[in-house]
Amino acid sequence: MVNSAAKSVQTATLETNSMLRHNLLLVYRNLTRQKLFSIVTLIGLTAGIASTLVIYLYVQSDLSHDRFHQNSDRIYRVNQTNIWDENDRQQLARTGPGVAHALKAELPEVEMVSSIHTPGDFLVSHVNTSKDVIAYNQENILAADSNFFKMFNFHVLQGNPETCLLQPQSIVITESTAQKYFGREAALGKYLQTGTGENKSAFEVTGVVKDISDNSYIDFDMLMSMTTFSKVEENSWSWVWTQLETFVLLKKNSDVDETQRKLEQLPGKHAESINEYFDNYLKTGRSWDLFLQPLPRIHLHSDNVVGNFNEIGNYKITYTLIGAAIFIVLLSCINFINLSTAQFIRRAKEVSVRKVLGLGRKELVEGYFIEAFTFCLLALIVAFAFIRMLLPWFSLVSGKTLEINLLQDVELVSIIIFLLFFMSVLSGGIPALFLSGFHAIEAMKGKLKRGKEGKSLRNGLVVIQFTVSIVLIICTTLVFQQLNYFSKKDLGFNKENLLILDHVERVANGETLTNEITNISGVLSASFCAQVPLYMGHDSFRPRNGDDKDFKLNFAASDQRYLATLGVPLVVGRNFSASNPGDVDKVILSETAVKALGWNMDESVIGKVIDYPNESTKFEVIGVVQDYHFASLDTRIEPMAIFHIGSSVFSQRKYALVRVRPQSHKAWESTLLALQDVWKQHAGDLPFEYIFIDQKFAANLLGQQHFGKALQIMASLALMIACLGLLGMVIYTLERRTKEIGIRKISGASIWNILVLISEGYTKLVVIAFAIGAPLSYWLIQQWLLDFGNRITPSVWVFVITGVGTLLFSLLITSYHTVKAAITNPIEVLKDE
Repeated sequence: MVNSAAKSVQTATLETNSMLRHNLLLVYRNLTRQKLFSIVTLIGLTAGIASTLVIYLYVQSDLSHDRFHQNSDRIYRVNQTNIWDENDRQQLARTGPGVAHALKAELPEVEMVSSIHTPGDFLVSHVNTSKDVIAYNQENILAADSNFFKMFNFHVLQGNPETCLLQPQSIVITESTAQKYFGREAALGKYLQTGTGENKSAFEVTGVVKDISDNSYIDFDMLMSMTTFSKVEENSWSWVWTQLETFVLLKKNSDVDETQRKLEQLPGKHAESINEYFDNYLKTGRSWDLFLQPLPRIHLHSDNVVGNFNEIGNYKITYTLIGAAIFIVLLSCINFINLSTAQFIRRAKEVSVRKVLGLGRKELVEGYFIEAFTFCLLALIVAFAFIRMLLPWFSLVSGKTLEINLLQDVELVSIIIFLLFFMSVLSGGIPALFLSGFHAIEAMKGKLKRGKEGKSLRNGLVVIQFTVSIVLIICTTLVFQQLNYFSKKDLGFNKENLLILDHVERVANGETLTNEITNISGVLSASFCAQVPLYMGHDSFRPRNGDDKDFKLNFAASDQRYLATLGVPLVVGRNFSASNPGDVDKVILSETAVKALGWNMDESVIGKVIDYPNESTKFEVIGVVQDYHFASLDTRIEPMAIFHIGSSVFSQRKYALVRVRPQSHKAWESTLLALQDVWKQHAGDLPFEYIFIDQKFAANLLGQQHFGKALQIMASLALMIACLGLLGMVIYTLERRTKEIGIRKISGASIWNILVLISEGYTKLVVIAFAIGAPLSYWLIQQWLLDFGNRITPSVWVFVITGVGTLLFSLLITSYHTVKAAITNPIEVLKDE
C-alpha cells in the first residue's frame, strides 16, 4: 500500500512536471510567433512595474519617516494652541520649558521627556595640527537634554550616549561634520570653537553619530548640550518663551486618549507660572490647549502645525503618487487582458484542440496563469535592469537619494513578490476564464458567440485607461502652469542680480562694510539690514488708536538704502534719512499693514503711531511702501513694517543686501572677487558666503517641482499604456471583422468608409473617458491648489487641448492598422468562404 501511494505521488509529480514543461513550451512559441503581441505586452508590463518600484522608492522615506526609532510608536511631540496667532485651527510645534516640567510632574504615564532647542547658527572653527584655521558658518545646529539618546535611536559611533550631553559645553557631531573639521584625525575629545573675540567659546566633542538619514524629522550636523544655554534654565518656569520642541515617551500600554484629556487641564492648572499673559489671553475668548502628535506622523501630517524646526512633507503629493502607481499597474494588466482577448479567434482554436485532447478547464487556467506569470517575470527583470541603470537620473529628478538593496530591504522584496503574483493573477485570470469557457466544437467550426458582456468589459477597460491618462495629463499640465506662474510672477521687487551677504553682525561695523561695497565697480547699491526677503522677523505691535488689541506684524530693520536696493517704491510719505537721527523711532508700513489697521491709504496715515509693547517703544509712521512678496510665494502677502536699523526692534542677525548691475560673466567674477576682498578687510578669516535671492525663492518650490516632474513621467507612461491598450482593441476588432471588411470592399466601400466604421466606436470611448476625466482632474487640481496663497485659475484650454490631443493620438493609432487591413486584397480573406 505504501509502495502504491508512493508510485501515485511519483506519477502525479511527473505529470505536473510534464504539464509545466508543456505550458512553458507553449509560452515560448507564443512569444516567438506573436512578436507584436509579445513586445507590446512586455512594454506595458515593464512600464507598470518600473513606475511602481520607482514610486515606492520615492515615497518610502516619507511613509517610513522616524519609524527607525525603537519606540517610535510611543513617542509623541507635545504641540500647543498657536498662542501667537488668532487662527485657533493651527497648532504650534514649540512650547515653553514650563510645559516639560508640568508633564513630568503631572502625568505618571510619561516615562521620559526630552526637549530640543534651536540655538541658531554659529561660526565654528578648529585649529588643526598644521596650525591651519578651519572655519565655517555652521548651520543645522540643535541643542538637546541628556535624555535625547535615551529616547531617540541615532547610531552613536563614538562616545557614551548616556553621558555625552550631560555637561555644559559638550557637543555631538555627525560623521561628515567630523570629517569636515578634523579630517582623518579622531574627533572624540577634541575642541571646536564657536564665535569670535569675547564671544568665543570652546565645545568638547563628546560623541560622533552616523550621518542622519533622509527619513528623520530630527536632523542635525551638530548637537549641543542643553545645559550650555543658561537662558533655557532661566525660563524653566515659562510657557510663553516658546523656543523648544518637547517630546514624551509614554509607558507601554498607556491610554493615549486619557493622556490627551489630562493634557487639557495642564495650562489652567499651571496658570500661575504664566501670570498676567494667560489671564489676558483667556479674555480674548480663545482656548489654550496641548496636543499629542505621534512622531511618525509629524513629517506628513503637520499641515496645521506651525513652527516646525525642520522641513515637513506633503501627504497630498505622497498619496497622489501612490495612487498613480496603482492605476498604472492596473493599466498594464488591462493591456494584457485586452491583448489576450484580441488574439481570441486564434487562441480559441488552439484551446479547442487542447480541450479535445483531454485538458480540463483547471489545466487551461493554470496554463494561462503560467503564461501571464512568465510575461510578468520577464517584465520585472527588464524593469529592474532599467531602474538600476537610470536610478542616478531618478534621484536627480526627485531630489531624493534613491537606492535599491534587495538583500537588506525586506519590504521591497515583499512588494516585488506581491506585485509579480498580483499582476499575474489579474492579467491571466480574465483571459483564462474567457478563453476556457467556450464549447470546443463550435470554436473549431468558427461559430463562437461573442456576447455583449465581453464587449462591454473591453470597452470599459479602454475607458478606464484613457480616463486615468487624461487625468494625469491635465493635472501635470496645470501643476507646471502653477509653477510657471510662480516663476514669472511679479514679486513687487526686482529679484534679479540681488545677492545677500550673511552674518554681517560678526563684522566690527556693518554700516562701514556696506558703504565700501557701494564703491565696488558693478555694484549699484548696498544696504545694511537685519532682515531680507524670506528671512523676515515678526512680533506683536499695537496701534495707538484707542484699541488695545495687539496685531501680528512682519518686519525688517534697515538703513535708508534698503528700498532702493530692493527696488520697492514708496506710495505715501518718505524714506529714512541718514541726516536725521530721529528716524530710529520711525517706521514705514506696507499697504496691507495700513489696510489691516483700518487706516486710510493717503497722507492721513503719516504721523500715526504704533507701540512695541515688548520694549515699551512707540514708532511714528513716516511712509507707506508698496506691497511686495517678502515670504514664499505659496503664502499670501501679510502686513509688514520696515524699522530703522538702529531701532529697538531686536534683530540679532545682520545682512548686506547688494544690487549688482547686469553684466558679463567675466565682470561678475570681478565683482565677486572685489566683494570678497572688502569682506576680508572687515571680517578677517570669517567665511565669505553669499546667496542670490532668486535662488532662495526657487529653492522654496523645489519639492513641488519634483512632484511636477514625477507626475510628468507618470502621465507619459499612462498615455503610452493606454495607447497600447487601444492597439490591442484595434487588433482584436480587425481580427474579428476581417471578413466583414472584405465584403464591404467588394460592395464598394472605400478605405475612408472602413476607417470611419472602425474608428467611430473608439472615438466614443475616448470622448466618454474625457467626460469622466476632465471634471475629476479639475477637482483634484483644486485640492492641490488649496495649499497656495497665490494660485492660478485652471485654463479651459488645458482641458480642450488635452481632450483633442488624446483623441487625435488615438485616431492615429487606430488609423494605421485600419488602413493596413482595408488595403488587404479581399480575395485573401474570403477565399475560405
